[in-house]
Amino acid sequence: MNVAAPDREIQGTATADPFARWARHHVAAGLASGLLLWTAFPPVEWSGLAWVALAPLFWLVTVRGAPFKTYLAAWIGGLVFWTLAVQWLSLIGPGAWIGWVVLALVFSLWWPLFLALTRWAYFRLRLPLILAAPIVWVAVEYLRAYFLTGFPWYYVAHSQFRFLYVIQIADITGSLGVSLVIAIVNAWLVDLVTLPLLQVTRRRTRLTQPQTARLWMVTLLVGATLCYGAFRLSTARFRNGPRLALLQSNLEQSHKFRMEPADIQKRFLHLIEVAMRRPERPDLIVWPETAYPFGFITINPAIDATTLERQVGSIAPTLTVNFWRDKQKDILQDLHSLVDAVQVPMLVGSAVYDHQPAKLNKYNSALLVEPSRPAIQLYHKMHLVPFGEFIPFIETLPWLALLTPYREKIPSLSFGRDPVILTIGPYRFAATICFEDTIPQVINRFFHGVDEHHQPDLLINLSNDGWYPNSPELDMHLGIGVFRTIEHRVPLARAVNTGLSALIDGNGEIRAVLPKNTENVLSVTVPLDDRTTYYSRWGDWLGLSCLAVTIGLVPVGLVRRRARGTAED
Repeated sequence: MNVAAPDREIQGTATADPFARWARHHVAAGLASGLLLWTAFPPVEWSGLAWVALAPLFWLVTVRGAPFKTYLAAWIGGLVFWTLAVQWLSLIGPGAWIGWVVLALVFSLWWPLFLALTRWAYFRLRLPLILAAPIVWVAVEYLRAYFLTGFPWYYVAHSQFRFLYVIQIADITGSLGVSLVIAIVNAWLVDLVTLPLLQVTRRRTRLTQPQTARLWMVTLLVGATLCYGAFRLSTARFRNGPRLALLQSNLEQSHKFRMEPADIQKRFLHLIEVAMRRPERPDLIVWPETAYPFGFITINPAIDATTLERQVGSIAPTLTVNFWRDKQKDILQDLHSLVDAVQVPMLVGSAVYDHQPAKLNKYNSALLVEPSRPAIQLYHKMHLVPFGEFIPFIETLPWLALLTPYREKIPSLSFGRDPVILTIGPYRFAATICFEDTIPQVINRFFHGVDEHHQPDLLINLSNDGWYPNSPELDMHLGIGVFRTIEHRVPLARAVNTGLSALIDGNGEIRAVLPKNTENVLSVTVPLDDRTTYYSRWGDWLGLSCLAVTIGLVPVGLVRRRARGTAED
């Protein structure tokens, strides 16, 4: 298929660049992309605009000269987008606006980075825009999943979470495959208006060969995407799994900090009563993240008395070892009495103090407590939120504490190391906590390299979105989770403080959801899905491939530049 390089001349063509007279309005192009892309996501959610939103930014790639203006325009567009997109970070606390501004500034730089790499490929290597821009865009999105521990939010693909026919390819390519398709369409729109469109001959006027090739490429790609989506949706076969009672509290974090633990406990006891009054008895009751207000304590029997005393004192100087051990027993008794009273297992979100001979670990955890079983299954959160659950480089850069909502006691949680799969009866499930269900490589750890007969039957997310009351963050968190269900063809159940608690099936369809800012119980029967996926086996192969190609563009361009210089000599 002929997708000619951008500078190739075509005899007998009608040549015009309708954007040429706008060349001095670079900033307008950047602003247009930033604003259009933002409106494709919640709260506006005009998802269709994602298919044109990147076109003004991609047009900047093709502009000759004026590099300062083009990079400034890209940066301003990125700054506008990220400032609007993550505004919900400012809701965390009085000083949270600093973190909001810093994050927006940092991620706005990815737009000029994209522009620089794509212009290099377009002008230096003469790659067509319809190839260069999508590859580099996907590479940059992939990098964001790892930069500063990872923030893979607002992939352009995420704007399509309600369009099931479009996003089914995620079970092969991950969400980045959807981003690639959207980026290709945006690049094609730029090519339509910047490259010669029509060829005039003696007999007729027709599309030029490069434009014809691009039209076929986009038509086949989008058509194949939709056909594959229709096929996967029509062939899905679900079977009934466990019945879940998902508890949704409505405690804004500022209020939660001021409440007595006993009062918080009463709210959840009431929700448990509501769940048990429903016609169908649940097989599992799920609490939100850190909903159990008393914490949980584990003490390694091998720890010596002096070390344990020092660790307990580091939690609070007034604590004694005897008090701490008594509290450990009281918490165990309380949890087991809750479960035994209703005879239904519970998955409880709680902080865990884990005393080991080497160190004291404090985890954000999920506890599976079952009736008449003393042993408690534990999962410790593997992916912590920087500046929310730990502060990188805090020892050398103490001023970084200003980027957190904490002032009196700086958080320093420990990273969980293992993707523990919890079991209840015949069912296996992965408990993810907070933003973990938005990080594709974290979820992939539960599936990659695991025999398909031992992979999780479902994902359960315990989250506390009370930090961001009634904001678009709640909608985005839910929407990103849709892609995890398609990537691995497993259902996802969410129990979230302040919402949105929901059930999503293996097709990515949101089957049930509770409204924001309500306190209630979502009772659902999980639709199990027996399908397996290429993505579970290969992970983000597409993102890694695009990144490899993008990195390779630099040395190839330098070699070609040197070779051209040698030839001229």
